[in-house]
Amino acid sequence: MNLKKIKILSITVIIVVIITIGYSAVFGRLIPYSPVIVGYEQKFFKKATVYYKKGYPLPSFEGIDEFIDENEKIHNLTYKRKVEIILCESDQEKKRITGSSTRAQAFPLFGRVVISRKLQNEALADKRTFGVYLQHELSHSLTSQHLSLLGSLTFPAWLNEGLAVYASNQFGKGGYFTKQEVSEHILQGLFFHPDWWPQPLQHAPAEFKNFKLKDKFHFIYSQFGCIVDDLIHTYGHDRFIVYYHELLENKNNEEVFQNVFGVSFSDYLDEFKNRMVLRIGKNS
Repeated sequence: MNLKKIKILSITVIIVVIITIGYSAVFGRLIPYSPVIVGYEQKFFKKATVYYKKGYPLPSFEGIDEFIDENEKIHNLTYKRKVEIILCESDQEKKRITGSSTRAQAFPLFGRVVISRKLQNEALADKRTFGVYLQHELSHSLTSQHLSLLGSLTFPAWLNEGLAVYASNQFGKGGYFTKQEVSEHILQGLFFHPDWWPQPLQHAPAEFKNFKLKDKFHFIYSQFGCIVDDLIHTYGHDRFIVYYHELLENKNNEEVFQNVFGVSFSDYLDEFKNRMVLRIGKNS
């Protein structure tokens, strides 16, 4: 191949790459990371901007600034930038943007939140507490804004989900388990180890796939929420915040846990299960 052909091929490849990236940034998977969001109307709040398409009813975002204030208090952090929330006009658009069919997701880097049409319709029909889901994703958004791209891959996924459940008080709502129900399942020998929930989830071990339970994901998230709740009630909110903040700096969970709480993570989990079982006796 002569130099002229190589040059033409190289230019063609570069053009294709630029077009692909440009399309993804405007219409596809890079929207959550794009410097700008185009093709949407905007609704402005003091601490958030909501992006939406014309012609579709919107769920209420009244109180979103208060939700953000509450999240900052629980996490003892402030958002680095206004929260950006993208409302999809269809679930197909949600899957095109995120690659997932979940009701809502928050993304690394900017902490943008993408909400499905399904969740919006449920909110409009009052079938689910929209504020709870929103608060959950706002927790992820706050954590994401304080993580590097590398940190978003190493931060304990169980803690990210557990803190979001705790911050939104999601126990017993929208299919999530109550603390009592989590305790009862642990008494029956059902316990999902946090190490079985890696980041990314595609790397999950066999134990994840073999964990058989109806509403498996609701239980797992609820159990993680119970761990965060137990850490705060056992050691205090201040010590939990020290633990959480150190992990935001991409530190090793096992080492940080031992240093902050004075017990290994493994031994703590045994203590946690015992306390959860004792909860049943206290509540019976």
